[in-house]
Amino acid sequence: MNSTPRERVYSHVTSKVLTFTTTQDTAATRAMLARLRANVGKEPGSDPAIWAATIENVSPNATNDTPTWEENAVHTALTLYAAHQQSRPQPVHTQKIGFGQAVKQLDHHVGRGDGDGPSPVRRRFNAAVSSATFTELAYHLRGLIRQMRGESIAFDYGRFAVDLWDFQVPGKADAVRRRWAREYYRINTGDADNTRLQEETTTEEETS
Repeated sequence: MNSTPRERVYSHVTSKVLTFTTTQDTAATRAMLARLRANVGKEPGSDPAIWAATIENVSPNATNDTPTWEENAVHTALTLYAAHQQSRPQPVHTQKIGFGQAVKQLDHHVGRGDGDGPSPVRRRFNAAVSSATFTELAYHLRGLIRQMRGESIAFDYGRFAVDLWDFQVPGKADAVRRRWAREYYRINTGDADNTRLQEETTTEEETS
């Protein structure tokens, strides 16, 4: 049975980060992670040095030269992962920890500042979830993950990549926002991995 785009995104990113984790001391992995970090914020496919990680087998049904939702999700997840993992001895990918839960951990680590209103972390998180475009979302995520790196906070990058895919689907950005809110407040919604992969979407592939 052919996999769906969401399943490909989850499997691809999970496989890559687990491989990077087990080979992090090799020259090839160090070089790839450095190239991925250099491409944070750049368009998918713009750097041939990372095509094997971010383009190969990601979107086999692409019909034009515009980055697909899959390519956007994989590229963003893996470049942010590389930035997150930089100089960290422990893996920054850990299964079954959602992004919203990681933000809550960060909020506890960093503290509430002057205590007047939402914490700086919560304000940045609010800005991320309120993003109107994928580009805006990716921008705010970079700041949060930079802080997580400093506090040694890990989360599930496969699940995160599916969130990024869903955010681009017309009508599903609010589902991602609810998912992250529930993770932030640790509301039990069942098996989150299966929820991400089994949710119905109005469209499986980009038409543009």
